[in-house]
Amino acid sequence: MAAENKGTPVDFLDLFLSRPASAIPKGAQWAVVFNDLEGNILPAISLAYQREPNGSNRWKTEDAASTVLTNDYQERYGCMFCQAVALPGEGFTAVSEGSIKSNAFIRSYVRAGRNDFPIMRMTFIDTHISFTDSFLRGWALATANFGMIARSGGENYRTDVTCYKFGITPSGPVIIQQMTFEGICCISVSEEEYNYDVTSSFVKREAQFAYHNYSVDTVSQNSSDFLGNGGGYQDSGSFGLF
Repeated sequence: MAAENKGTPVDFLDLFLSRPASAIPKGAQWAVVFNDLEGNILPAISLAYQREPNGSNRWKTEDAASTVLTNDYQERYGCMFCQAVALPGEGFTAVSEGSIKSNAFIRSYVRAGRNDFPIMRMTFIDTHISFTDSFLRGWALATANFGMIARSGGENYRTDVTCYKFGITPSGPVIIQQMTFEGICCISVSEEEYNYDVTSSFVKREAQFAYHNYSVDTVSQNSSDFLGNGGGYQDSGSFGLF
């Protein structure tokens, strides 16, 4: 039987690419928003500094951290220092059942357990007041001091973070997906080397994070018209990325 006629490029444009639900996102349009870093994490960092040898006299980053944790840098456009984020995949391990192979029998695959959550990586731009050294370094220290166990009050070292993905439509930018990570904490900050080589780009630092769980929203507020004629788009709230 001959292959079915798949239509013309114009049909593909009109019936697929031109519809908002099946349009291709325009480049890297995203934002990462941490939940109240100053209120949730800074108290634990201050306590962690006190446990360092002469920490109260040597570690002095809280004032600088407060400067880079303002709404202009963290909420209005998301965390403006974050330049890249590696979002996790999902899966489990499949193994062949039974320990003996006999004749030509084929062993069936069975589930051997869900994969562990990978460590999340984020890359941050280094500015005059370094977000990495003024805040993330202390956050990793607080995580190490308070032992990756449940804490509350001033010893809390975990918060939530949401990663938004945006799309461009004729009516403006919209949120097309968001992933929320609960109980996230910084566990390491990359090293930095100073040298006199000529640089062609800004300095970026990588930090790693662990978290309790995550959820995906793709996006719940869109109406059923979204999949049909392209209606149902919602605006992107307070974000001013476009």
